[in-house]
Amino acid sequence: MRRIVLSVTLFFACVALMGQNVTPVDFMRLNPYQLNVNPAADLPYTSVISVLIGNVNVNVKNTGLHYDNLFEFDAQGRPAVINLRKLADNMHPENDFNIDVTENLFFLCRQLKHGMLTVGYNFRMDSDTRYNDGLFKLLAYGNAAFVGEDHPATIDMSLNAKVYQEFAVGYQINLTDHLSLGGRAKLLFGFANVTTDAFQAKLVTDADSYALRLYENVSAKASLPGLFVIDNGLLMPLGNFYVGDLFHNPGFAVDLGVDYRFNEQFGLAAAVNDLGFIHWGAQNYQMVGAVNDAGQYYDNGSFFFQGMDIEQMEQIASGNASVLDTLKQYLQLNIEKGMDYNTMLNTNLMVRGYYDLNPQNRFIAQVQGQSRKGGFIPAFTLAYCGSFWNNLSLCASYTAMPNSYTNFGLGLGAMIGTCHVYVATNNILGCFNPLNSNGFNVQAGIVFNMFKDDEGSTE
Repeated sequence: MRRIVLSVTLFFACVALMGQNVTPVDFMRLNPYQLNVNPAADLPYTSVISVLIGNVNVNVKNTGLHYDNLFEFDAQGRPAVINLRKLADNMHPENDFNIDVTENLFFLCRQLKHGMLTVGYNFRMDSDTRYNDGLFKLLAYGNAAFVGEDHPATIDMSLNAKVYQEFAVGYQINLTDHLSLGGRAKLLFGFANVTTDAFQAKLVTDADSYALRLYENVSAKASLPGLFVIDNGLLMPLGNFYVGDLFHNPGFAVDLGVDYRFNEQFGLAAAVNDLGFIHWGAQNYQMVGAVNDAGQYYDNGSFFFQGMDIEQMEQIASGNASVLDTLKQYLQLNIEKGMDYNTMLNTNLMVRGYYDLNPQNRFIAQVQGQSRKGGFIPAFTLAYCGSFWNNLSLCASYTAMPNSYTNFGLGLGAMIGTCHVYVATNNILGCFNPLNSNGFNVQAGIVFNMFKDDEGSTE
């Protein structure tokens, strides 16, 4: 059995060197929402229930659009001048802007004769945007900084945003004194989604004539509720909302976890969460953009501009022609009814080693990986968690992620009667300066731990 557990753990370790959304709540042994990251965790309660305010979790990642880099400030510290060059120079070649929100509307946990049953209902929103620095460098320096076929201005972006419901049923069991297993099955219903297959543009400036050649490739899919309709080729919020829109797009996912204790001090855990998909089959749209052949500026799939003659300039000056109207003829986004499609969830992989100094004090090292639209995002976490008097929890953590290395987290939880109140963040510095932070997480809630076990254990 030990060889099997170690083999599974090593497999996770190989693929889980990347992660995201780490929060101190994941490690707080008196908090029942540690089950969200480790379904095999053993709770010290026989019954837990929460409604509406059990868990609110907001996670933001912003590696490029920082307030201090966008402005020049006056002597009083007020923004005075927009500085696009400063913003572009401080950007990474690839940047992320992600927002994840989870609202737990119902959670029930009940210890059975053999094992523990959990039931939950969540409303979730995941928005993943990845973009390069090309557009910002073009705006800051102009096309004169991108001259020649081998040095184009390239704009590349990807987007995957979805809103969905999650109904989950889980089971955790201690097979032996050393081994615990856990899992959850999740029935999903998608509410809205927008995802890109391609969102690219390339601007080439001729080295001799400075003529401009623009290529465009846009392809996106969307599934939206009845609030939106196509009107004259545009997607407009002119429709009606129906309760049935909440249940049109089914999906399925699973969470799996394993926890193995070598002895009273050392243990190892591994988990995979949100392994699943949503099938989008209602109110689907396809959006395609490419350079259209609308006249003299079209050339072999590109918009080719060598300048304007005197007659064209006179028309623009007199108001009889518009540059923007001309561009719209060539660069149109066509929206039409689309086919069904699937999107994968942002799957998390986790491997954790822990050392218990005693039953109240634990030290943790963890690697976690999350797959998103832009690829995998890595994280490594060190944490200390203590529980005191069986009713107070304290967790301090440090997490390193790409382009974000100052994530000092803190989590606090307290039992007040049967009510467990907690608040946590994985980047306490970022919470005080969110507009300049590469990322931060805020999580809080109230749950009712109805009864502790007979020994009042915090295991």
